[in-house]
Amino acid sequence: MEPVINKGLGSTVFIMGIVVVLALLTMKSSPRSSASVIASIKTPKCTIKGNISMKTGSKIYHLPGMKYYESTVINPAVGERWFCTESEALANGWRKSRR
Repeated sequence: MEPVINKGLGSTVFIMGIVVVLALLTMKSSPRSSASVIASIKTPKCTIKGNISMKTGSKIYHLPGMKYYESTVINPAVGERWFCTESEALANGWRKSRR
């Protein structure tokens, strides 16, 4: 006795495989908004770092050459940002770091 094979099942599996491959290719090649955020963090147009203190919530900006400038990482998701001028930082409510 021959086993009964559902011929429609083979084509369904094949089509599902193609759909999965296309979905994976689309996910890999399509730009995500987080990619642009990461790019802006790595290559900012401005050099003043507007940081928000985790301890106090204070908005503090750091200039290149200041003590904590290099170790400060800007996270736009929590409201931190880059400034082009000190006056821009001040106008937006940030204060200059004391160090």
